[in-house]
Amino acid sequence: MIALKPHLHQKSDKDHLKTSLDHYKKARRELDLDAIGETGHTPIHPQYVARMVNELAADDAVFTCDVGTPTIWAARYLNMNGKRRLLGSFSHGSMANALPQAIGAQQVFPDRQVISLSGDGGFSMLMGDLVSLRQLNLPVKIVVFNNGALSFVELEMKAAGILTYGTDLIKTDFSKVAEAVGILGLRVEKPEQVKPMLAQALAHRGPALVDVVVNRQELLIPPTVNLEVIKGFTLYMIKAVLNGRGDEILDLAKTNLFR
Repeated sequence: MIALKPHLHQKSDKDHLKTSLDHYKKARRELDLDAIGETGHTPIHPQYVARMVNELAADDAVFTCDVGTPTIWAARYLNMNGKRRLLGSFSHGSMANALPQAIGAQQVFPDRQVISLSGDGGFSMLMGDLVSLRQLNLPVKIVVFNNGALSFVELEMKAAGILTYGTDLIKTDFSKVAEAVGILGLRVEKPEQVKPMLAQALAHRGPALVDVVVNRQELLIPPTVNLEVIKGFTLYMIKAVLNGRGDEILDLAKTNLFR
């Protein structure tokens, strides 16, 4: 490296940098357009929830996110400013990591705000840790994206042309579960409730859980969509119609095309 250093010169061509920044700005605008919360428009878009968490969280907050859709929302809407931290199961993709990671992070950083982002599937897998959280009395804030399904698994099945099965979850009010163990529990069912309820939870001195009912049919559009994905979704839609599940396709279109 020492021998190579004299031969390295600073580049003056900024075309690639400009192209990349322009691409990011365009992508950022499009993502922000998805993160809307209009009064009376239900179910709530999960992007809007993540955006509000980002706006209300402390500048040095520690976030944990479960695998699946919470990881996507965290990646797209949390502003990591150099002081914040984001923890997840990014290598192994193991479910239910957010709450135990949040408990550990709060123990290590007792004076920092710690926010756990979970889907209802991941949260319910290790829901017993709510008791541990209450016993330790750590001020962790939990946000549950409650859509009644293992939605990331559903998305993978649709992209592969498979009719979804085995992904339904029973409707659960996790705010009442939190209250049962002595934790502040808040239930959000309308977009206009998102910001004030999140603010109330974040201002609470002890542990708190915000259970947000979000849209099940929200699509996670990747940066590039290849032919295989298009073929898979087309096959899924044909199968859904032929099997009497055309209402799913209508909900899918309504959610993602008519915001």
